[in-house]
Amino acid sequence: MAKKAKKSIKKAFKSAVKKTHHTAKKVVEKESKIRKHLESLRMQRRDAATIWEEINEDHSDEEIRELVRNHNFGTLLGEIS
Repeated sequence: MAKKAKKSIKKAFKSAVKKTHHTAKKVVEKESKIRKHLESLRMQRRDAATIWEEINEDHSDEEIRELVRNHNFGTLLGEIS
C-alpha cells in the first residue's frame, strides 16, 4: 500500500511541477515582449524612454502598463497592450 501511495504522490508532484513551469514560461515570454518593445522604442520616443528608465527587472507586465497609464502615455499603452 505504501508503494502505491508514494507512486501517486510522486506522479502528482511531477504533474504540478510541469503545470507551474509551463505557466511561468508563458508569463515570462509575454513580459519580455513588452520589455523588448519598450527597449526598441526608447531611443526613438521620449515616452518610451521615460518608462524604460523607471522599470526594473522585477516589474510585471501589468505594473508596466499601470506605470504607462499613470504617465498618460495613451499611444504607448496602445502599442504595448
